[in-house]
Amino acid sequence: MLWRSTSVVIFAGACCAIASSNAEDATLPTEVRFGIVVTNPKQAMLLNRESRRVFRDAMESFSRSRLKFKDKLRIMEPFVVSLDGNLSPSNILTILCKRLLPKRVNALLFVTFDDESKTDEANAVQYLFQLLSFLRLPVITWRPQNSGRIPDDMLVLQMSSTIAHQTAAVFSILKRYNYSQISVVVSKTSGEEVFLDSIRQERDRESFKPKILSVIKIDSLLPLNVKKQLKALEGTSTRVLVLYASKTAATAILESASELGLTGPDYLWIGMQKVIGDMTEKNWHPPEEYPIGMLGVDLEMTENSLVKTVGNGMRIYGYALDSLIKETNFSGNQFSPNVSCEADDPWELGRDFFKAMRRVVVPAGGSNKQKIEFLPDGTVKFAEFNITNLSYDNKKRSRVWSTVGSWNTESGLQLRDIVWPGGQAVPPRGKPERYHLNIVTLQEDPYVIMKKPDLTGHCESRSAKCRARPTNWTTGSPDVWESLCCTGLCIDLLVRLSSDIGFSYDLYQVEDGKWGGRMEGGQWNGLIADLLNKKAHLALTSLKVTKERQRTIAFSAVFLETGISIVVAKREGVISPTAFLEPFDYVTWIILMVVCIQTVAIFTFIFEWMSPSGFAMQAAMHGNQRFSFLRSYWLVFATFFGTNCPVTLPRSVTAKTLTTVWGCCSLVFITVYTAKLATFMITRDEVYDIQGIEDRRFLNPYSNSPPFRFGTIPFGSTSETIRQAYPQIYNYMQQFSRPTVAEGIEAVKIGTLDAFLYDATVLEYRVGSDQDCKILTTGSWFATTGYGIAFAQGSSFLSMFDEYLLKYQRNGFLEQLQSFWLTGACKQREQDKSSHALGIKNFFSAFIFLGGGVVCGVICLLIEWIYFHCLRLGFCRWLYSCGMCRILCLSVERSLPAASRHRSHSSGESQSHSDFVLITDLSKNAEELRRARSEVDKLEKIRERLRTASANNKAKPAPVKSNGFFRRRTRRDSSRGAKLNVVELETVL
Repeated sequence: MLWRSTSVVIFAGACCAIASSNAEDATLPTEVRFGIVVTNPKQAMLLNRESRRVFRDAMESFSRSRLKFKDKLRIMEPFVVSLDGNLSPSNILTILCKRLLPKRVNALLFVTFDDESKTDEANAVQYLFQLLSFLRLPVITWRPQNSGRIPDDMLVLQMSSTIAHQTAAVFSILKRYNYSQISVVVSKTSGEEVFLDSIRQERDRESFKPKILSVIKIDSLLPLNVKKQLKALEGTSTRVLVLYASKTAATAILESASELGLTGPDYLWIGMQKVIGDMTEKNWHPPEEYPIGMLGVDLEMTENSLVKTVGNGMRIYGYALDSLIKETNFSGNQFSPNVSCEADDPWELGRDFFKAMRRVVVPAGGSNKQKIEFLPDGTVKFAEFNITNLSYDNKKRSRVWSTVGSWNTESGLQLRDIVWPGGQAVPPRGKPERYHLNIVTLQEDPYVIMKKPDLTGHCESRSAKCRARPTNWTTGSPDVWESLCCTGLCIDLLVRLSSDIGFSYDLYQVEDGKWGGRMEGGQWNGLIADLLNKKAHLALTSLKVTKERQRTIAFSAVFLETGISIVVAKREGVISPTAFLEPFDYVTWIILMVVCIQTVAIFTFIFEWMSPSGFAMQAAMHGNQRFSFLRSYWLVFATFFGTNCPVTLPRSVTAKTLTTVWGCCSLVFITVYTAKLATFMITRDEVYDIQGIEDRRFLNPYSNSPPFRFGTIPFGSTSETIRQAYPQIYNYMQQFSRPTVAEGIEAVKIGTLDAFLYDATVLEYRVGSDQDCKILTTGSWFATTGYGIAFAQGSSFLSMFDEYLLKYQRNGFLEQLQSFWLTGACKQREQDKSSHALGIKNFFSAFIFLGGGVVCGVICLLIEWIYFHCLRLGFCRWLYSCGMCRILCLSVERSLPAASRHRSHSSGESQSHSDFVLITDLSKNAEELRRARSEVDKLEKIRERLRTASANNKAKPAPVKSNGFFRRRTRRDSSRGAKLNVVELETVL
């Protein structure tokens, strides 16, 4: 017959026989006793009746196994105690101190069928375990509805199946039917945290890893509260729910779930042992709130299972005694603990006995289908459950739990015919067939591109139907929508997600055309407002993830990285005014002008001055000599620049050689310079060299003339990011804001804006697709972030979309979308491929150079005028007094008489000028007189030499004819002297 759920405590005690003082009594084995205690008197009566038979069967199994403990120990019949359903600490303490310890028990077996869902009941059981562990009395428990974690400091073995075993059975069901996503509902009861930990550990341990969509913790059983918490499952993809709750709590939860439509044919509920309860209770039947088709994990709790548990406990006890006696030299008296509630001395052998019980392996046999052994944590290794199914019995006209299979740790899951939810013969899919989502978006090339459908009203491939308000629509106008076709990167992603997850959607563009920013009143507009107002389940477009938005809405995993970039326009290049200097660097120009030209000019003049065919190191010019120091410079410059102008060449071979070498060097310089100048004179497109947002043009736009103009789109992530990071830039750029990206880029191209700031990937796409190649991005990205799918806070779809986005990142699908949509090259027009015609600005450097020459000419003219009118008189005296100075500048020397003659023939000559002419003539005459006297002195010296030579010839004796050599030498000397005289005479003439 069925039993009410009670608590049974089975105590195994060994009462040591009092040793006799005689030697004969010392050889008798020590008596040990095994007892049973139950909380329900009816269960106590059953165990008192069956304990003798169970004891006899256990002793026979010990004899067949040839256990050796019989030589020292004698096991007595078990001792049964009932707690009478009173789990109060005082009652437990009374039973322990008055009835158990006096029997000198050394091990206990605690068994209960009750659900210890109440806190005081669970605490009472823990209190009992702590007392027994303090006295070092081992405990074996069998608590099928409360198999939680055992503390490490307690001497407790758990012979019943654990919550972890129940979780493993549930995962076997999920794996059998490929239920890849579940939700968990728990109530506030004993073992709830252990159950949740077991769910996580089992998922991590198994290769099959169903996704846990939601975990709902019911903290109160009030109907309104339960319904409020379960409402989070509404509208989600949850179709399989695992329930861990007491029977009372499960009834309230399933009643609210039924009202919310969560118990229909598409929903499968799987209950743990607590949900099913003790089917041995009198008048037990499933609650009407339990849905048909519900599955449960049930551990058998009947009279037979109770008796079987007692027999297993006695076998564990006997094998542990035998093992401890074999391994140690303990005497029989040590197995009889002498402990009490008055003394603080625990049983010294208790911990060793507990370890022996934990190591024991009871072989299979009799009613045991499997051997009994424990894991190191004290839990049983082998576990077995029945899989039950709630169905409707037409004969009984009531709901019944039917056993449809089993599960154990050895062979796994075995199932037969199951009645599925709604009375169907096939299991539910575990996920919704198709659910519908409202998706808000905003046009942004190339992520969302909106086009009109074709003439037939259909959209082309890679497109999805969408709708948007007409262009002239305003708030308050009739509810009119325009049917469009949407394509782009985000649309391809949406189509793939819809196919893989399984949902239909209504795609529409946000009515106000805003991305979503916080307005002055603190309210949001745009896409964010539609999510907050529950108009849309999600927002899919190029919506950037920002900290401000994350405080209000939830974002999925980033599917594309981006940042803020700057786009500027290309401008027609102008050649620099110093372009003619750019072929060589400044060091080369300095070496060329300061070193090379000066060195060649100076050494050319020095070689000419020192050469006998030149000046012959004389200060005065000879004959038609026209070369001078300044003409040496004129020769070097004319040779270097290849000027076709008259120049005076030096007479010396050395100076001519140096001049020739300089001409070759000049040819090399001019050739290289011309080749390089051709490249520097080519016009190039110019852009603003902007380094980033902290460029001086942004931080101080008024430093440019005219002020630097830049802007972005208002109420977007770009403007919001700049507002928070750079308030002064934000305040300045507001006057240049543009409503759309296209208008902003067009303003840059026509010159009304100098720069436009926006999302980096969007701007790069615009640059790549620009028809004229007139724009480009510059500087580095800043405020790097990414695009994500936006959801309302607490959305149940977020985790599902995250899973698939991460999957797309791993398999390369997102990379394929980027390479398809974000790559491109602008198409430059044919007329733009040729060089630009050079305008007046491109030759500005040549005009500057020519103007410099004119200025230099004017300066030279001014110097010449001052010289002729102010300095010539003094210079004339100095020039004729310094002969070496006259060869430095021949033109100055010649200017004096020419100017004098010119002045003498001019009308209205002044007296001072007449004096200057007279002085000039006198200076010249004095110079000519000096030259004449020098020549006379020279002729006098030559005449004296000739006179001396003639006298010497007369005084010489006649030559001796006998010596032919002497005659020949005399004739040679005479001819040499004649030649010398002829040269000297020619010089005089």
